[in-house]
Amino acid sequence: MFTTSMKKSTTRAAGPATKPASAGVPGAIRTNTRKAGDATRERMLDAAEALFAKNGYHGTSMRDIADATDSRIALVTYHFGTKDVLFNKVVERRASYMAHQRILALDAARRRAGNDPIPLRDLISGYVLPFVERSAHGGQGWKNYSHLVARLSNSPDWAKVISDHYDAVARQFVAEFRRTLPTVPEEDVYHSFSFMIGSMVALVSEPGRVESLSLGKFKSTNLERAFDCMLPFLEGAFMALCNKR
Repeated sequence: MFTTSMKKSTTRAAGPATKPASAGVPGAIRTNTRKAGDATRERMLDAAEALFAKNGYHGTSMRDIADATDSRIALVTYHFGTKDVLFNKVVERRASYMAHQRILALDAARRRAGNDPIPLRDLISGYVLPFVERSAHGGQGWKNYSHLVARLSNSPDWAKVISDHYDAVARQFVAEFRRTLPTVPEEDVYHSFSFMIGSMVALVSEPGRVESLSLGKFKSTNLERAFDCMLPFLEGAFMALCNKR
């Protein structure tokens, strides 16, 4: 469970991100109200997402995706054309949902702050928590997506893909971080925001380092507990910039 103090500052900020996984979440089970073609596309996106997360872009072929969905390659290319297009759609599908949740969190934080700068804790949780929450509670699809984003975020080859789908919202958060930290050099804010994202994707990728270092005493798979530790850690890091000499 999240800590009580974090709940007070983040529950409203996270907004609909705490809904059950089936409530409007890409890749989740829904009532059968879509056309057959839509359902087929979703199955292909789900399969491609899992394969890209496990094997990477270059380790996944259109045939692999066709085999995973018991389809012909021609049907996969009919829906998506090329592997590049399919890959982009896989990233875009959940990125659009994540953008919506983060904007809801940011708007809620702005309303609470009024004319004052937004508290650091609200900015950090507003950006990081929706992604952590979906990875923890969104089902296997979101877990696959979390691993995929972690892979992409650590490779310069995919910087443009991440930029295309995440930078617009990220820049809004950076602008608020700058307003909250007016004495911190602009360059330091950008670097620190990037460090925050690195911590987020490292957490959701669950690399097992906590288990290894603690000889199995503690679990990195408990994302909520890890986030409770990460939140004050990141807040303190941003605050330290104010005293930097």
